[in-house]
Amino acid sequence: MSLDKGWGLLSDLVHKTIRVLEKKDIVHAEAFFMSAQTTEIVIRNSEIHTQNRVDDSGVGFRVVVADNKVGFACTNTLSEKAVLEAAEKAFALARVSSKVPDFALPKVCKPPKVEGLYDSRIAEINVEEGIDIANRMIRAAEDFDQRVIAKDGRVNFECGWRGIANTSGVDFEEKGTKAMIYLGASGEQKREVTGSCYDAIFSRTADLKPEKVGKNVGKMVIEMFKPQPTKKFQGTVVFGPEAVSYQLFNVLVDALKGENVVAGRSAWTGKLGQMVASEDLTITDNAILKEGFASRSFDDEGCSSQKTILLRKGKLESFLHDTTSANALKMRNTGNASRFPSGFSMIRAIVGNGYRAKPETYPSNLIIQPGDETKEELVSEIRKGVLVESMAGFAQPGSGVISTQLSRAFYIQNGEIQYPIKTGMVSGVAFNWLTQLSGIGKDSKQFANAVVPSLRVEEVRVVGV
Repeated sequence: MSLDKGWGLLSDLVHKTIRVLEKKDIVHAEAFFMSAQTTEIVIRNSEIHTQNRVDDSGVGFRVVVADNKVGFACTNTLSEKAVLEAAEKAFALARVSSKVPDFALPKVCKPPKVEGLYDSRIAEINVEEGIDIANRMIRAAEDFDQRVIAKDGRVNFECGWRGIANTSGVDFEEKGTKAMIYLGASGEQKREVTGSCYDAIFSRTADLKPEKVGKNVGKMVIEMFKPQPTKKFQGTVVFGPEAVSYQLFNVLVDALKGENVVAGRSAWTGKLGQMVASEDLTITDNAILKEGFASRSFDDEGCSSQKTILLRKGKLESFLHDTTSANALKMRNTGNASRFPSGFSMIRAIVGNGYRAKPETYPSNLIIQPGDETKEELVSEIRKGVLVESMAGFAQPGSGVISTQLSRAFYIQNGEIQYPIKTGMVSGVAFNWLTQLSGIGKDSKQFANAVVPSLRVEEVRVVGV
């Protein structure tokens, strides 16, 4: 069955079940449903390890009964009986659940039209074409230098639908495509083996550049030969886009999530309208960004997408909200309910995303406004410091404390890179770092939920030998 035909059948089942729920003793009911076809190629040790074409369709129901008791259940068995049973289970769970204060679902709205969410070329890509792209990445990396070995990688093409319907009249659906290519490699010469280096492209279109990714990774690997230890010091650090997109991004998200503000877990609780970062820092969340990897016309509760200014020149102007956190804080809903958050979560690793999960507050495309300098210009102004391209480790939720090992980093002296660093670390409080910015690059890069440039930070503690 074609994707579009299967979607039509699923949509009919969902709407029929919503009408059944409306006749029960409920306050609200919601169905989030999706259908996707994914082509995935996995690389291991310079070869194609696996190749798959996977179809996944299903629906998740949230049912609200008196006293704001909420139940959730889902199914990927697409028969009238199975879908109705999932809805009935959500209803039964709601009746025995605890009250969820301030729980709410969005009302009817008119979503904007977002450009660049669908590329028919992705829908037409087959497994053989995916394998060709993977092999081109491998060849580009290993042809760059014979010491480079492609260790792992992935090519993903996804085409699908997602929809939301609730008993308040919300009823939207949207078709989209996504593509992601990733390659990790290391280098070997004589008895020396480098750490892993990697690059990736996240795109809504089929316009990918596997040779560019492979060549970039090859160059990264060669730069990592002959690392040297560095002594501990406090100095200037340039965090490249990869480093910003992981640890620093997680700190920002934790502080900006409305649900954390409600629970008192956000470091920025009670700081709306206050300066919380350098006046050079402006951050937005833009769900309507043209061809943005996480762009969408409505969020995963059915609220219209928008562009939200979070920090303007260092001043905190808004948090990220879904309907419930906005209701609890009496603030405007920013349309940030997501069933596809990036990053690692043990619960999501077990349960899954999409229709299998309840939504949580999460950015769409979190954008740090770029500056005017290249990364090389940011480095050239440093007397003594470090360029951190990637780090291994997690930031502590709430506190923003970061103490991470340097995976790929370089010692800087008098404006020039001297050598790759061996077994170093950086540590500090990310919220302090955000007030100590001395430069922002213009090298913005798209990641799963972020578009971020390099950041130069003063007075960072570098831990060496």
